[in-house]
Amino acid sequence: MFTVWCRLVLLRCQGRSRMPPLKPSRQVQRGFTVHPDWRGALDNIRIVLVGTTHAGNIGAVARVMKNMGIEDLTLVSSTDCGPETEAAAMSSGAYDVVERASHFTELAEALDTAIMSVGTSGRLGGKRLSPLTPEQVIPELLERATTGPVACVFGRESRGLTNEELSLCTHHMIIPTDARFASMNVAHAVAVTCYEIFRRACRPAGFAVNTFRPASNARREEMYAHLESVLVRAGFLDRENPLRMMRELRRIFNSARMDDRDVTIVRGIFRKMDTMIRLADEKIRRLEETRRTNDS
Repeated sequence: MFTVWCRLVLLRCQGRSRMPPLKPSRQVQRGFTVHPDWRGALDNIRIVLVGTTHAGNIGAVARVMKNMGIEDLTLVSSTDCGPETEAAAMSSGAYDVVERASHFTELAEALDTAIMSVGTSGRLGGKRLSPLTPEQVIPELLERATTGPVACVFGRESRGLTNEELSLCTHHMIIPTDARFASMNVAHAVAVTCYEIFRRACRPAGFAVNTFRPASNARREEMYAHLESVLVRAGFLDRENPLRMMRELRRIFNSARMDDRDVTIVRGIFRKMDTMIRLADEKIRRLEETRRTNDS
């Protein structure tokens, strides 16, 4: 350990500059693009808010809608959401969705042309329809949207949709949440729903399809041999019996999904370590020669 400490001190004394920051190997585009087969379907999906009392929630809903490529907003007996309200601030650049929103006084009017309507509610039993999760109902909603307008209906912040309003919907959807704190903010519920729609309708833009291919056994064995030689020189592995610790290192690396690029990066790190160890050894050798010369 004392030898290793000496090497570290000498390396610091060399005053070497730090390695330059790594540059990204490729540019990455933010966001995804809706597949052309589904673009018309998303245009047919409307988000219906019933009795929303906080303008900020309307703005937040507009933002998550636009995030997910859905821009048809319908407001039923909801609060004023003009540009002077919190709706503008909370929409964060998506206020045009609010400006284009349709306004109704009754839910039945808002759903008049819909060929499928999904009412969301966290309450079960009674006169309510058998609930479906987003994963169960969204595929059908998306398919129906290819042929006509569909709607996702969200109730009031305080008490959701009434039984009568829910009965106007063809489907009942529930978003699973913890029973100890089950009530969701309306904007959060819209975000979950819109995300489930969008992820089924989009394809990556600027992201390569997952073509992961694990590094071959030969490449991994070359890496392990390289690691062992460097760690023996560094004094981390016992030169007489390196296998015991190498078994643990193999276990750690084998638990990772490594491709050829990962192996190259790991070997690059240890190649740099090897270079620094050689420089430290050379520095120590010169110091020892100088000391012997001075002693003589």
